[in-house]
Amino acid sequence: MSSNYSEVGRWNVGTPDGNSEEMILEKNKEGYRLRNDFGNIVIEFDKMSAKEFFKKLNDTVNDTLEQDLFDWFANDLDTDCDMDSKDDWGAD
Repeated sequence: MSSNYSEVGRWNVGTPDGNSEEMILEKNKEGYRLRNDFGNIVIEFDKMSAKEFFKKLNDTVNDTLEQDLFDWFANDLDTDCDMDSKDDWGAD
């Protein structure tokens, strides 16, 4: 694969431990490369694989975040609401 990549996007990404790093998306004639700014993560994709991977990644992240929100609201309603109380709604 040719190494003549050009940058097409750069994003700061937070990590679970509270740090952050930059992820860089680059493109060349044959496909795409995703790498971090430290250079210890490099993933190369042909064009069709990149399209499919990022579509599935987007869908999966959206679906799991949505489910997390549903679970959070369901748990919040199960534990915080007393059906007989008038004081469950409004400012504390």
